[in-house]
Amino acid sequence: MRNQIGRTRWIVQSGDTQSIARLQRELGVSEILARLLVNRGITEPEQAERFLNPDWDDLPDAFLLPDAQVAVDRILQAIERKERILVYGDYDVDGVTSAALWFHTLSKLRARVQARVPHRKRDGYDIRVPVVDEAHRQGVNLILTCDCGIQAHEVVERAREVGIDVIITDHHEPGEEVPRALAVVNPHLPHSRYPFPNLSGVGVSYRLGEALVRAKGLSPQNYRQYFLDLATLGTIADVMPLMEENRVFAWYGLPFIPRSKRPGVQALLSVARVPVDKPVTMRQVQFALAPRINAVGRLDDAAIALELLTTDDPQRAYQLAQELEEHNRRRRNEQQRILEQALEQAGRRDIAREWVLVLAGEEWDKGVIGIVASKVLEQYHRPTVMISLDPECGVGRGSARSIRPYDIFRAIEARRELFIECGGHTLAAGFSIRAEHIEELRQHLNKLAHAWMSPEDLLPRLDIDADIEPAEVTPGLLDEIAQMEPFGHGNPEPVFLSRGLTILEKRRVGTDGSHWKLTVRGEAMPPTGCIAFGMGDYDDRFEVGDEVDIVYTPQWNEYNGRREIQWLVHDIRHSSGIME
Repeated sequence: MRNQIGRTRWIVQSGDTQSIARLQRELGVSEILARLLVNRGITEPEQAERFLNPDWDDLPDAFLLPDAQVAVDRILQAIERKERILVYGDYDVDGVTSAALWFHTLSKLRARVQARVPHRKRDGYDIRVPVVDEAHRQGVNLILTCDCGIQAHEVVERAREVGIDVIITDHHEPGEEVPRALAVVNPHLPHSRYPFPNLSGVGVSYRLGEALVRAKGLSPQNYRQYFLDLATLGTIADVMPLMEENRVFAWYGLPFIPRSKRPGVQALLSVARVPVDKPVTMRQVQFALAPRINAVGRLDDAAIALELLTTDDPQRAYQLAQELEEHNRRRRNEQQRILEQALEQAGRRDIAREWVLVLAGEEWDKGVIGIVASKVLEQYHRPTVMISLDPECGVGRGSARSIRPYDIFRAIEARRELFIECGGHTLAAGFSIRAEHIEELRQHLNKLAHAWMSPEDLLPRLDIDADIEPAEVTPGLLDEIAQMEPFGHGNPEPVFLSRGLTILEKRRVGTDGSHWKLTVRGEAMPPTGCIAFGMGDYDDRFEVGDEVDIVYTPQWNEYNGRREIQWLVHDIRHSSGIME
């Protein structure tokens, strides 16, 4: 989807030249690879070695997590006393994989455990007081939250009243005060000694579960292997930075997922048509596996996804995976319907004045508006708030997505009194609000936007790793870059700029001509094929023989037994010598 708001800014990363030279010298790598590492915050040789050679031995001690020892001791006590344990997760991939991980772990340790995830429409986000009351009636002695709970003050107080201990495991940002739970295991807590705060919810659960297994005198290696599929799925789906231990999970986990012994994972791979004879790719997790798990939680009951990941019956797993497939089809249709309405509404707003888009509509599914907010942001490149209105009760459920200079959660927190509830982080937030407060919210968010941002911030930016000569793109460079895989959030695919290229041939491709294929030649570089997805209209802007500058990612293209370098084009301009 091309943006609606003008020319994209090309920003070439500067990079610290001393750090680049040191990495190049001490690691024996090319200047380009050293620059790529520095651009990702990897400036020390030891850090680079860990990045390029992920190893389980580099993970920090799981007991460094806040309250890990207290949590482990209480869980072991509950197992020994045969107390009832309720595991309570969330309705997205991260929360479902977390709940499945704890259910399997505690079941194998012979705990009396049940696992639940909320129904998005009936229960809402996070654990609620009725859950505690029901747990109390069922004789539950310990509640363990995963991927939720860090804002659940009222819930924890109710649990204390009825004599239920609560262990919170979460990765969301805490408020000024944390709930008075028995243990709060969250690497973002101010007093945390855990060196890597950017774990997913399942990442926190995965590490705390390892601490529990170690305390029982069992093999942490076997534990890691058994739950690696769940940790990888949740970490990638929750768009966590693939650095440090998240990189370790993805590095080992992507090849492992096709070999998973979990019937639900195999059924999911089957319905998503993901081959099992080679490693799963990041793209397959992001666009094939995760959306199917998320879809059922968005439109119906995430308990279906939880059962998929906890059942031992292959036949039942396939039935459940088919249900996820149907929900994903419905989700796509609903998403497109809401997106069309949202874009039509956005087109009527005064975007010169409104630097934050606040869009609201009835019959917008609460489970889909977050995805749509991201799509609208992509097109207008400004913070976007989508609100699903319930006309019967006069309350809207909102989902917000933002751009780098605008901390959307901070903006919402500044007027917390407008909201029934809210939560989130710098680039995304969720909330409930009464309909009569929406216009006030719009004015507040835009007032802060004009204070915090400049007009330039509203122009899309394309971050470029390096300005390189076309002839530097060689098979050796691509092999070197491959050491940085898997790519993802925090470690994006390398993006380069090369100048003074000549277009040799060009044509629209795709059934509707929406893509663009061209061949270019540069100094000391043979003719090289380029593909530009979604840029078919560029065919009318350029002629054969034009001299151009191209921003691209080099990749291997394998077709009919041939393997050759191809450039994936992100943007192209006539050569002008003008650069930011």
